[in-house]
Amino acid sequence: MPQKYRLIFTEQWFKDHTRLKPNGVYEIRCSIDKIPISGSSKDLDTAIKKFIKALSNSDENAKRNRKEEKPKHVLFLAFAEKWFEIVKKPTVKPITYQSFLSVHKAHIAPYFRGKYIDELTAMQIQPLFSKLYKIGHTKAAINVHLLLNQIFKAAIAERLISFNPMDGVTILKHHAKNGKALTYAEEREFLLKLEKSKFKLTYILMLFCGMRRAELSSARIENYFIFVKNGKQRLTEIQTERKIPITPMLARYIEGVSKKEFREAVGYSCDMLSRAFKSLCPSHHLHELRHTFVTRCQECGVPREVVSVWCGHAADDTMTSNVYTHFSDEFMQAEGKKVDYSERLYNSK
Repeated sequence: MPQKYRLIFTEQWFKDHTRLKPNGVYEIRCSIDKIPISGSSKDLDTAIKKFIKALSNSDENAKRNRKEEKPKHVLFLAFAEKWFEIVKKPTVKPITYQSFLSVHKAHIAPYFRGKYIDELTAMQIQPLFSKLYKIGHTKAAINVHLLLNQIFKAAIAERLISFNPMDGVTILKHHAKNGKALTYAEEREFLLKLEKSKFKLTYILMLFCGMRRAELSSARIENYFIFVKNGKQRLTEIQTERKIPITPMLARYIEGVSKKEFREAVGYSCDMLSRAFKSLCPSHHLHELRHTFVTRCQECGVPREVVSVWCGHAADDTMTSNVYTHFSDEFMQAEGKKVDYSERLYNSK
């Protein structure tokens, strides 16, 4: 009897599972993994021996079948592209999907082209990360690791591979830089450069409304507010909209702007805006216009909770945060009027 069954098929088990049929034949039977196993004879000892032989044969057949089962020889990229379409695309927001797809196309696809998923090992994958670290792309390495880990786990579930090679890959910790607001001098210079930029109105909206780049396309003007759909929400959450008062800083730039001009300003792609911003403001990244808005509002005396509502930050559980989210339009407009720092902007060093 196979060793692994000896603790199961004890003397007591045979007593409990042996049946004496009316014709005087002893029969012993059971089912393992839906495979029937039996032994029978008019002699009890012979019936037991036949059962044990059938059990051993069944175990050997199972081992033989497992050895013969080979994983499908599938190209990594073929499986990855299928995974992106079937798994990733329906479960994240379109902009998030495009971001991950860009990482895949830029770093993953070129490296894994022509490689089979069942032949990949940690030692074969590690050089990809070494290359990313060498050129200083530590943040990209984190995203690549995240995607590869998910893809290989999906391959295990599909029985294409038996282990995740990413378990043996070493990655370095990415230390994210905290965003910082533009100084008054930097903001002056930035606004001056915008006079010759086709993205002038776009960046003005981001600077004086604090919206995220992914939220731009949803922006609209209504009465004394800029309305925008919150971008920092999961796919399964109900889409909410927030309104930002048109401050004196913004008002002077959007006065007389046509609906067509506004639609054009909010219609540019996120990647295009990020690239163009670097040429205008090399020492900052685009998201820091949002940091600048928050900083300027607080410098002008707007309460932190109100600024959080304008920016779509997650409210805490304090009574103050919950109350501020329900203040009237008149109150929000009054707070918005505080945000006028023109004198400081053009007179400070």
